[in-house]
Amino acid sequence: MKNVIVLRPATAEDERFVDDLLFTTMRDYVEATWPNNPAAQRHYYEINKFDASNTRILQVDGKDVGRLSTTLRADCVFIDELHILPEYQRRGIGKQAIEQVFKEAREKSLPVQATVLKVNHPSLKLCLSVGFEVVAEKDHRLHIQYLSRR
Repeated sequence: MKNVIVLRPATAEDERFVDDLLFTTMRDYVEATWPNNPAAQRHYYEINKFDASNTRILQVDGKDVGRLSTTLRADCVFIDELHILPEYQRRGIGKQAIEQVFKEAREKSLPVQATVLKVNHPSLKLCLSVGFEVVAEKDHRLHIQYLSRR
């Protein structure tokens, strides 16, 4: 059975959940990307920490299970962050969240863009499976884009 997600606006009370979620879901990828470089690892967590102004909390059956952060730019809707608790991964929750962003972008006639750490193969696989294409490669990241197909 498909998990039905609810997206609710984040509040200040979600900061600890979101920052813990970031560390839990990204630690292995961050360490693989910047091995033996604690300063670069700290920088990654600092630039990706909680921001209530652009974050929604993903819920399944009333339980907080993830975070979706997006930014509306002049030229695209940018997915800043999508993290899901490990025990809820591979259940279609991430796909539903991305499809919601696609819907919002279509309403504005904008493409969707994101970046993925090169070592984060599960995330890249998900993004490619829903229609993203790799459009650039820079440093440790792949830049991806989804063009709306009305």
